[in-house]
Amino acid sequence: MKTRLSTLILLCLLYSTTVFAEEGVSWNSLSTEEQTLLNDLKDKWDQLPAKRQQHMQKGADRWSKMTYEQKEKAKQRMQRWQSLDDDQKAKIRERHQKFKDLSPEQQKRIKKRKQWFKNLPEAERKALREKFDNMTPEERKAFREKRKNKHHEMRQKMREYMQSLPESERKDLQEKLKNMSPKERREYIQKKAG
Repeated sequence: MKTRLSTLILLCLLYSTTVFAEEGVSWNSLSTEEQTLLNDLKDKWDQLPAKRQQHMQKGADRWSKMTYEQKEKAKQRMQRWQSLDDDQKAKIRERHQKFKDLSPEQQKRIKKRKQWFKNLPEAERKALREKFDNMTPEERKAFREKRKNKHHEMRQKMREYMQSLPESERKDLQEKLKNMSPKERREYIQKKAG
């Protein structure tokens, strides 16, 4: 009898927490700072879906933990987003979904490539963007393949060069490469592999 009662109580508790989670976040449960940040939504808060309420609360919490610089960057991104037309927004959403559908390894490779691009001097980034924007889809595909192959060949040549060195020199070179900036490392590898 006690086992049945315990099971029944446990099921009721599980059901009530599930129902509560589906009910969303009540306005009064938000902190004062969250209410201040979300004040524009106060009148329609109860009509928002539970997931949306939870998302908005997390966003307000994240915002309150940001530095001034992070907030300024977020405002600029939001202004850029709002200035886009519906087609542009749809394309961005589609690209974002495609990225989320990639494997973790592919996502990591793309993030690494993006970081590499960010580390380039502004003039190089601008030149690459212009060059890429003026290409046809076929030229873009060929450009990507060529860069991929060139990168692979340079890495292979560098690997072969490293293996030809005595172990002590190899370790010294590895340490030297590790301490270089991305630009210095790229120039060094191009010089050695070129």
